[in-house]
This record gives sequence, C-alpha cells and structure tokens, in this order.
Amino acid sequence: MLNFLVSVLFFIIGLVLGFYLLLLGRRRMLVTTAIICLAATGSLLALIFLGDGSGWALTEGPDWLLLGITVAAGIIGGILGSRQEHVAAAVVGFAAGGYIALWFYDIAFYLVVNIAHWPEQTTFWVGVAILIIGGLIGLFLTRRSEAVALIMITVFVGTDIIIKALGLSPEKSFTAVITISLALFGLVVQYAQYLREIKADRPQIVADSETPVTEYFDL
Repeated sequence: MLNFLVSVLFFIIGLVLGFYLLLLGRRRMLVTTAIICLAATGSLLALIFLGDGSGWALTEGPDWLLLGITVAAGIIGGILGSRQEHVAAAVVGFAAGGYIALWFYDIAFYLVVNIAHWPEQTTFWVGVAILIIGGLIGLFLTRRSEAVALIMITVFVGTDIIIKALGLSPEKSFTAVITISLALFGLVVQYAQYLREIKADRPQIVADSETPVTEYFDL
C-alpha cells in the first residue's frame, strides 16, 4: 500500500513539474532552474548507479539516497535562479544540454561496445564527452538567444518528464503522437506568451509624430 501511494505521489509530482516546464518554463527562472537541475541530476545519477539514463528510475524502489541528492541539486538550482537569472539561464542551458544528450548516450554505447568493441573504460569517457558536448551546445544556445533557447529547452524537457511520468513506452507510435502533440502545444503557448511580452515592452509609437502647430506659436 505504501509503495502504491509513493508511486502515485511521484506520478503527480512528475506531471506537475512536466506541465509547468511545458507551459510556463520561461516565466520564472527560480522554478525552471530547480526543475532542470533536478531532472538532469536525477538522470545522471540513474545512469551512473543504475545503468539507466532516465532519472525516473530513481523512483522505482525508490532509492532515497539518490533522490535526496537529486532534490538537493534542485534546491541549489532554485536558489541560483532566484538571485542570478542570467547565470541561471546559462546553468539551465548546460544542464538541459547534457540531459538531452543522454538520448544519444544509448546509441553511442551500442556503437562503441557492440560494433567497435572498445573497452568499458573508453566507453565511459565517450559517454562523458557526449554529455559535456551536449551541455556546451545548450550553453551556447542560451547565450546566443536566451529567450528562444529557454522555450525550446523547457518544452523538450517538460514533454520528456510528462512522457516518463505517464510510463509510456518510447517504442510505440502512440507515444510519438502524444510527444509531438505536447511539444507543439507547449511551443505555441510559450511563444505566444513571448510575443505578448515583446509587444508589451515595446514603446508606444505616437500615430501623429509631427509637432502640433500650436507649439510653434506663443498664444
């Protein structure tokens, strides 16, 4: 019974965090940085200790020590996001880039181990290189175009969290349909918010820019 309640709790938390990133990820860096750091740290710990690139694997058991470390990383990220937004955006870019790079880790692992037959130590360093490169790409994108990059990152990570919380198999076509639909919905919602913010911040242009005639005369 306790395991069932814990599973339901993690399910609800996963959906809440995922939908927040999907729809509001660019709005508040405090929450966004916390979630991204939590997701990236959880996935990295799951890969190192459980051999699974999904941070959701930490909830299966659950492994309370690794979950505690993951939550601590999320709290640190939230504190950073509340004080230094631009630094937090860079952290989000790097962490999310590494998180996304985990998708390519399995492919690289298969190529290195099963095809190239490289030793395990070499495989480990190849995986580390993939994560670092992914992080640097994410950092570059947030530095180049922070707003657009944050929209793309939060939509991607939010969609991924939702899919994993729902326990949908990545091999099924139905999962692909749900994933694409969620991602498109998140992109539309967040980009519309972004355009409204730009319009609100844009200075009002006076329709008639000419100086009134009465100002030229001392009446």
